Amino acid sequence: MTEFTVKHTTSDVQHLQWRHGLLNYHTDLEARTVTVISGEGWQFQYEGEDPINMTEDLVIEIPANTSHKIIKGTTDLVVTIEV
Repeated sequence: MTEFTVKHTTSDVQHLQWRHGLLNYHTDLEARTVTVISGEGWQFQYEGEDPINMTEDLVIEIPANTSHKIIKGTTDLVVTIEV
């Protein structure tokens, strides 16, 4: 399990879009479990579905090869990711 922080600042968000594709729809080769530790205003969205609020203690099961993205919030987002 790895803790990961996504900065909410514009320059960091632009870097994430270019480098990791987190804010654009993307797929991962392996399934993963994401648990939200903290963050305000962030959302998670599977392609073709409505976004869900990423609230504290929310657990998101992401199947392999499933298109998804995150939508930027107003504070830093801290999550744990388990592959």
